[in-house]
Amino acid sequence: MHAGVPGAVVHRETDITWMTQEGSVWRNGGVGVRFGEGTVASRLNQILANFRKRGVGFWIDADATPPDLEAPLKRRRFRCRKYFPGMCCDLDEVPNVPVPRGVTIAAVGDHGMYEQQPHPYFGRISTPIRRYELARLASLSARSPRDVFDFAAIENGRPIGACTLALSASAAGLHDVGIVADRRGRGVGSALVAHALRFARKQRYEHAVLIATGLGFRMYQRVGFREVCRVGYWYRA
Repeated sequence: MHAGVPGAVVHRETDITWMTQEGSVWRNGGVGVRFGEGTVASRLNQILANFRKRGVGFWIDADATPPDLEAPLKRRRFRCRKYFPGMCCDLDEVPNVPVPRGVTIAAVGDHGMYEQQPHPYFGRISTPIRRYELARLASLSARSPRDVFDFAAIENGRPIGACTLALSASAAGLHDVGIVADRRGRGVGSALVAHALRFARKQRYEHAVLIATGLGFRMYQRVGFREVCRVGYWYRA
């Protein structure tokens, strides 16, 4: 979905999809790794040549090949940072989550508000990486036909929660969910995510997926997500 975003170069190939960009390292690397037994070494070397000045990560799912993919990654100084829960939600079963008093939730029309107020996920836009991330979100949201939507929870004019919903060919994907620290535990996250999921259902999607952190796992369960797999993030600085 990042093809065409300024600063991002996306390579969608038969055995991997990988990207170089100027933002967070989480998006700087590869997914859908399906190398052959005889090509894994050469393919890794070819791709890694594009990341000499930046950190790079590979998201390794249960279907990644070859089966011993961890060995050539370790030989190239990669380590598994963590196995993250991959979660799925049936959008017909999203519960009715009340929005906390004084909070409104809506799609973001002007990302310029984050120049004045910290972004709930990325923080204050004060570094080159964070400035790129904000420009990336604005670029994705401005695309037509639109397939990426940002939502924000606002309290007294301040964004206290944010998330991004990406509508792919097969499922809705939830990304970059964040609640400011002093507003966690009040139901803002559950209400925000449920709002995004209901929006996806109105677009006739049946399922939503995400990769969860430990901080958000229980909240995602409360709005209907269930763990269906584990995805390992292999990283090299």
